[in-house]
Amino acid sequence: MGLNKQTTTKNAVYLFQGKMITPANEKSSTTIEKNGKLYETHKSLEGRISDIKVVDGYQDQKDLLISVNDAENETYHLQFAINSGYFKSFSRMFKNVDTTRTLELFPTYKEDDGKSKTGMVILQNGDWVKRFYTYENMGECPVAMPVEVNGNVTYDYSKQNEFLISEILGKFEEEKLPF
Repeated sequence: MGLNKQTTTKNAVYLFQGKMITPANEKSSTTIEKNGKLYETHKSLEGRISDIKVVDGYQDQKDLLISVNDAENETYHLQFAINSGYFKSFSRMFKNVDTTRTLELFPTYKEDDGKSKTGMVILQNGDWVKRFYTYENMGECPVAMPVEVNGNVTYDYSKQNEFLISEILGKFEEEKLPF
């Protein structure tokens, strides 16, 4: 009995400053360097969601791992932090996504008053998917609670994230194709 590696980076897709990135072996006009490693940049990921799960992420955080099968039946594994703008956007739209159909995921990024803001938009059946939960209408979704940390007000999304994760996993299981 020896060590068994259970994870693979084959077809791993990460998000960085509004781009999808995949590990690269050599520098080109479409690669970036991050933490001493090369990554190929992509604008979107298109296919049908084949799996969604919560996994351990960077520095004891939790990530959402979405497996997407493309038209050639290649599977890509998109991973991003649950405490991110990418998750916030994706999770608030997910109830309006038909998981049995192809979709295209686009990460977004902008600088606003020196702060970076990330997000995601989804294209399905030629239309942009609208958010199910909005700031104006959160429905049953718990709102983020303001908390003071070192004299600054920030927001605790833990209850909201728990609710949204439960919604995502429940909807996916309900609609999942049997193959």
